[in-house]
Amino acid sequence: MKVKYKDGSIYGPGLTDFPYQEGDYVTIVVRYWTNKEVEDDLYYHGHITQLEDERVGFWAVLDDDPDQEEFFNFGDIEAVFDGDKIPFLGGWTKRKE
Repeated sequence: MKVKYKDGSIYGPGLTDFPYQEGDYVTIVVRYWTNKEVEDDLYYHGHITQLEDERVGFWAVLDDDPDQEEFFNFGDIEAVFDGDKIPFLGGWTKRKE
């Protein structure tokens, strides 16, 4: 599936591949590359529970609140990538265990 992230994403202004599916563990970057203040960085780790039709977004259960699902609209986030990574500079790096 191809999706379009928020303007300023490292994936550029066009459509990009979204290879994840329900059950995958991911990092969801809400604010990092478009942010000027380091204190305001915002990203989550969690499992995708449902993908919405028509590339709108997805539902996920996050590590910090496993009893609740949250919806993420692709146009409101900067990126989604493997859950063993965190955003770093112009890309990502492996999480420390």
